[in-house]
Amino acid sequence: MFNRIINYVKRRFRGNTGIITDLEVIASSISNPDFPWFISFPRTGSHWIRMIMELYFEKPSLVQVFYYKDSKEFTCFHRHDVGLSICGVRNVLYLYRDPVDTVYSQLKYDRDNVEDENKIRHWTVLYGRHLSKWIFEETFTVKKTVITYEEMHKDMHETFKKICEHFNMPFDPEKLDIVLKNVSKEKLKRRIKTNIPVVQLSPEYEKGKHVFRGKYSSFIYKLINEQNPSLGSLFNNS
Repeated sequence: MFNRIINYVKRRFRGNTGIITDLEVIASSISNPDFPWFISFPRTGSHWIRMIMELYFEKPSLVQVFYYKDSKEFTCFHRHDVGLSICGVRNVLYLYRDPVDTVYSQLKYDRDNVEDENKIRHWTVLYGRHLSKWIFEETFTVKKTVITYEEMHKDMHETFKKICEHFNMPFDPEKLDIVLKNVSKEKLKRRIKTNIPVVQLSPEYEKGKHVFRGKYSSFIYKLINEQNPSLGSLFNNS
């Protein structure tokens, strides 16, 4: 797995700015079996929490850097694991989000038709397998903390306290408040310089999500539960 990760970084991020591409730096971190990994399915809020973590801990995660461009130390290694190939990692922070919002966001990100049931099924099944693997099935982690996008919105202090405990760092609510004032969706959108809609802010997007939820939530929750019946306990609307 180690060589596969290194080869992926070489292919995926060559020439990108704001990306750690020094393979020796990456290797020195992830070769440590206790180095933390941050796992999240696409469109679940990882950009937001990584920005907060970087400002609070004053060092970035691998491989994308938002603020501390010259840092030689890193909090964790972030991967999406869409292919469900990651295994054997001992220390994991796992982030997940309600599947209806996740699938809608992924379809909008890919600029797909949000009423294409084949696409909806594809992303829902994949996400259900991802949730099942990382929350219920994997047996290789020694230390794992699970957080949710919804928890971050409801009570960021309590959620970030769990993150600090995971990284064995003190929790300072005043410092977190200062960080939160400097991290918003608007600032995140400015930080991520791309034509792809990583951050959606328009009223039309929210209206479309509301319509999508009304039409497809039952379909999506049913597919999620088919991947693992235990997943139904995670979502209030399932």
